[in-house]
Amino acid sequence: MSEAAEIIEGTWAIPVPTPFGGHTNAYLLAEDTGFSLIDTGWGSREGLDALMEGIEQAGFTPDDLNGAAVTHHHYGHAGLLQALNQPNIWCGIHGHELKTLKDIRDGKAPTAGFEVAVPRVPAGTVLLADGARLPLSGRTVRAVWTPGHTFGHTVFVEDHPAGTLLYSGDHVPPEEISPPGRLGLDVSYLSLAVEAYAESLTKLEQLPPDTFVLPGEGRPFRGLHQRIQQIVQARAARTAAVAHTAKSANSAAHTHGQLTVANITDKITGCHHQAAGSFARFAALMDTAAHMYAAGIPVSGLPSWHSR
Repeated sequence: MSEAAEIIEGTWAIPVPTPFGGHTNAYLLAEDTGFSLIDTGWGSREGLDALMEGIEQAGFTPDDLNGAAVTHHHYGHAGLLQALNQPNIWCGIHGHELKTLKDIRDGKAPTAGFEVAVPRVPAGTVLLADGARLPLSGRTVRAVWTPGHTFGHTVFVEDHPAGTLLYSGDHVPPEEISPPGRLGLDVSYLSLAVEAYAESLTKLEQLPPDTFVLPGEGRPFRGLHQRIQQIVQARAARTAAVAHTAKSANSAAHTHGQLTVANITDKITGCHHQAAGSFARFAALMDTAAHMYAAGIPVSGLPSWHSR
């Protein structure tokens, strides 16, 4: 596994392993005194060891931690919050993501297709409204609400001496991450995901073209505007493919509304080989369902979700 690396002055990327063979990025931001994190990585013993090792490589100790902001509630990004729950640290999270975590713990909301321990956020929680500034010393980082991947997904924009930085979570992934962004993973607002994602991407086009993007997965990159356009085009193509597949199948069968999410997913992606109950399968089905809503197609045959 890769070691932590200082990718721009004062900002370290710490790769934290997931059970799926890859890793997500926790970002360490050095402050005038101590440091804070953006995203924490997957909540496991291996994940915690990797995060602690990365903190040490950056020249700090866990006692130097001031706080942590998370882009969204998924376990690969917020899973280690509970392990970092020290008395005096702050935690920044969007109110919808905080509510989702509570609902999952209380058994009122589904998890994303697999059973995990739901992290409890630190006592010093800061609800991040759109435009809120993170409580960092010597750095200017603001929260930008970007619903799409989840309803409360939030990215962070920093005015850095080297230029604008975008800590993009899972909203703007690099090209090596496929598909280009995942939708439909927040079940409570599945029908709005495609439209919200497009609007959020347009919002980020207001940032400078040379913005340095630090994604939740994969390598940092430049070319924000080009990447946004790639994602927008890919999403429009997916909606069109879903609509075409449903129309063709219904015409052939002389029926309407009988296609399930799984039928359309398999016809478009050829993902028959994905294991039932796997996260990859769950993500593919939810992405298709989001585009079915966007295309005005009745949605049936959603998979069963694990609830706590």
